[in-house]
Amino acid sequence: MCIPWAGAGAAPFRSWGPLLGDVATVYGLRLAGRESRRTEPPADTMSHVVAETVAELADLGVSRVALFGQCSGAVLAFELAKALADPGRGIDVTRLIVASQRPPRDFAEAGIAVDQDLMTYVPAEFREEPDLVELLLPIIAADIELMSRYAYEPGDPLEVPLTVVYGAGDEVLGRAQVDGWHRVTTGPTSFHEIAGGDHLLEGEAWLELAETIRVALE
Repeated sequence: MCIPWAGAGAAPFRSWGPLLGDVATVYGLRLAGRESRRTEPPADTMSHVVAETVAELADLGVSRVALFGQCSGAVLAFELAKALADPGRGIDVTRLIVASQRPPRDFAEAGIAVDQDLMTYVPAEFREEPDLVELLLPIIAADIELMSRYAYEPGDPLEVPLTVVYGAGDEVLGRAQVDGWHRVTTGPTSFHEIAGGDHLLEGEAWLELAETIRVALE
C-alpha cells in the first residue's frame, strides 16, 4: 500500500503496477478530498485516517502488506504499521518503506508550518496548470493542517524490516536528517540515496524509487 505526500492521491502510483507486479500488487491510498473522493471533507485527525485505512485493508482480505509512505505519507505509514502491530488485526506488515521524511519523533518536535509555500508540494509538471493548482492547494492546505497536529507517542519499537529512501538533490533533508528512522524498529534498516532525486523524487527518480521498492520486496 502506497501512501502519498500532502495533497496527492492514488494516481501517482498507477505507473508502479507493471514495475512491481512480479513482487506485489500495488494499491495507492486515496484519502478523502481528492480524486474520486473529491466531495468528501478531508480528515482532521491522524487516528481517523489510520482507522479508516486499517478497515480498508481488512475489507481487501489481505493477510500481509508492505507499507510505503512519502513525505507526510511516511509518518502515516509509520502510524499504520504501529496499528497493524496488534496481533488481533490479522494483517502482517512485511516491510515499512519511507521516503523524504524525518523520523516521526523529529517530525513532531520540529513541527510543520501551516503558512508555508504550498506550491512546493505540487509536482513540477502540474505547476503551469492554473486550474489544477487551484484544485490542489486547498487539499494540500488541509493535509498540512492535519500533519501540524501530529503528536508522536513513544512506545515499543516495530519489529519490521525498514527501508529509508532520500534524494541526493533534496534541499530539505539528507542522510543525517533521516538517520533516526533506525530507532523505530528492531528489524533490519537500510538507507538508499537516489541520485538526482529532489524532495518529491520526480521524473526519472520516481522510476528509480519504484525499483528500490521492488528490490526491497524481493
